[in-house]
Amino acid sequence: MSVQFEFLGPLKRLVNGSETVQAEGYSLEAALRNLGEQYPGLIDRLIGEDDVLRSHINMYINEEDIRLKDNLSTAVSPHDKITVISAIAGG
Repeated sequence: MSVQFEFLGPLKRLVNGSETVQAEGYSLEAALRNLGEQYPGLIDRLIGEDDVLRSHINMYINEEDIRLKDNLSTAVSPHDKITVISAIAGG
């Protein structure tokens, strides 16, 4: 099953400048692992060694933060839009 990822801002470079890409999987983690096969180095930039989403990465499924759901274990379906954004800090 294919789901759509949208990479915003500087993260687009991780997927060769594409704003949207497709991946296969029934959970967010499975879909991300599939993307990692398509784009080497992607997983290391998004997920830490502890298999948790890096703190400076925000990910939303249909505009809902995955941290408020089942995090990387969240189930996905074909109509879902997964948005990946890098957190911005300033002062």
